[in-house]
Amino acid sequence: MTDVRPTTDAESVLHTLFRSDLGGHEQVVLCQDRETGLKAVIAIHSTALGPALGGTRFHQYASDEEAVLDALNLSRGMSYKNALAGLDHGGGKAVIIGDPESIKTEQLLLAYGRFLASLGGRYVTACDVGTYVRDMDVVARECRWTTGRSPENGGAGDSSVLTAFGVFQGMRAAAKTQWGEPTLRGRRVGVAGVGKVGHYLVEHLVEDGAEVVVTDVRADAVERITARHPRVTAVADTAALVRTPLDVYAPCALGGALDDATVAALTATVVCGAANNQLAHPGVEKDLADRGVLYAPDYVVNAGGVIQVADELRGFDFDRAKAKATGIYDTTLAIFERAKADGIPPAAAADRLAEQRMAEARAPRTAEVPRQARP
Repeated sequence: MTDVRPTTDAESVLHTLFRSDLGGHEQVVLCQDRETGLKAVIAIHSTALGPALGGTRFHQYASDEEAVLDALNLSRGMSYKNALAGLDHGGGKAVIIGDPESIKTEQLLLAYGRFLASLGGRYVTACDVGTYVRDMDVVARECRWTTGRSPENGGAGDSSVLTAFGVFQGMRAAAKTQWGEPTLRGRRVGVAGVGKVGHYLVEHLVEDGAEVVVTDVRADAVERITARHPRVTAVADTAALVRTPLDVYAPCALGGALDDATVAALTATVVCGAANNQLAHPGVEKDLADRGVLYAPDYVVNAGGVIQVADELRGFDFDRAKAKATGIYDTTLAIFERAKADGIPPAAAADRLAEQRMAEARAPRTAEVPRQARP
């Protein structure tokens, strides 16, 4: 038999999983159902605080290896997000590989649900990019560890509502730190991506009295915003938005938004948005700090959605979930204060706080020695 050597890409994935600082995952499951065309990756980073909780992303990746790496990065981020959100959940994430516009079917989602169910509750899923409430209703028919379902099916509905609310709370904390007042009134805020979360964020900003500039790859998303709010202006693309004179830049689309070129071109002095994994590579957070830009760590401020879907597991109560999401303001302030005290970027301060909570959960607990029974 001829040995089949792994490809360079595969070796890179395995290195990330087993040997790099970005690894440390407890479990990674590769799922395939050829009849429905399902190919998926379920990554469980940590269950130290409880069952892993995170969304299901449905996306056309350039390669299967890229999909695995995305699942690893996103699931790790969920561990940190859930820890700082004060949830009794670890971190996990799943990706379904393919164009949801062309391959998403009821049967594919049901097959995916069966794979989820086989994990026995170690991973609880919800919506993410490319998946919606109606999809979670289908998945839940095969897997009871599914959140983000419709209210008619016992769920919380669209988690984008509290995601945007939480980002707004984080932005208020950044404004308090940077300018002394927890308001965006009179500030110019640029929102890149006005889809599921971004359009709700614009509503909060307009209500607060901010001047809002938007962009999106979908013209209809921009038109929806400007038709509702004629004073909101639009620019052609993200590159133009970054170069527009801004006080706050809010990346609300896909990850990697803060790369070297973007940071160099930024006019804003605050970055606070809903997108996951905004830092394109390690070191970007220091570059932002060196330029005097206050960065609100994405996994801290965008935790409103996961707070909402976690509450669904208890029998959803919107007011209770919103009250918990309001705490994102205090958490973000605490991170800025820790960063200043320790002389480190806010992203590093957030990581330290999250890692502290996870480490405390993993620490062995001293069991009480039972008294000997009397004869």
